Amino acid sequence: MKFLESLVAKMYITLIHSTKGFLVYAELRKNFKVIKRYEAQSITELEMLAKVVKKLERESSISYIALLETQAEQGFLPTCQAIEGVDLSSVEKVCVDQKWGFYISKDVLHDRQKSLKKVGLDFIFSPFTMMHQFHGESLQNDDGLAVLITPTLVLCSVYKEGVVIFAKETLMQEELLLVDPQVIVQKYVEVLQKSVQSFYDTKIDDAMFIEKVFIADGVGFESSFENQLEEELFVEVTKQSIDLSHELCILSEMELT
Repeated sequence: MKFLESLVAKMYITLIHSTKGFLVYAELRKNFKVIKRYEAQSITELEMLAKVVKKLERESSISYIALLETQAEQGFLPTCQAIEGVDLSSVEKVCVDQKWGFYISKDVLHDRQKSLKKVGLDFIFSPFTMMHQFHGESLQNDDGLAVLITPTLVLCSVYKEGVVIFAKETLMQEELLLVDPQVIVQKYVEVLQKSVQSFYDTKIDDAMFIEKVFIADGVGFESSFENQLEEELFVEVTKQSIDLSHELCILSEMELT
């Protein structure tokens, strides 16, 4: 069955939380190659979302729908084991290389599946998964702060010797998009400053000083953002703009291999 499926191009439909609803995007893919892209659409109503997804599904005999869950509160597990204040029986836990992990509430996952029942979800991915997919390999031999920026969330993770030793997730306010661009830049800089300070305050590793920041930018900041970061944090910044929807398609296809 898997062999036969490998001969067929599959439709990968992705949903990402936006400030007013969901951003819907799709790719027709075969063997990790893009055959056709479908223009992203911003959808505010769930009924319309279901209609758009069903229309995309008709483009292929096999389709998968994935959500990047950026609105639910999630947590970091330093050793992928139980930590104080977290009842692991009430959360879904994911371990990465048996060295660190993250969790999300089972109730949240259930509610998300329920609210999107008419759409139908095959995968729900955490920003932790996307962050590690994007930064993990490049940080095997380079310590520093890895950052994933989405329209509604900033995820900061400190890597040391290829392992995440600290992570902090910050939900961003929708009102930010209505103010001056320079104000927005300052707000995001402040988020990263607070995340770095939180790492130092935990005293997880008193010997480590963050000198490098690696940013996966899913919003589209100008160079002024990284320049301001370098000036205020005294760090070396490497920023790469990414297409969150495209990266989510890749994650979905990898999940099936």
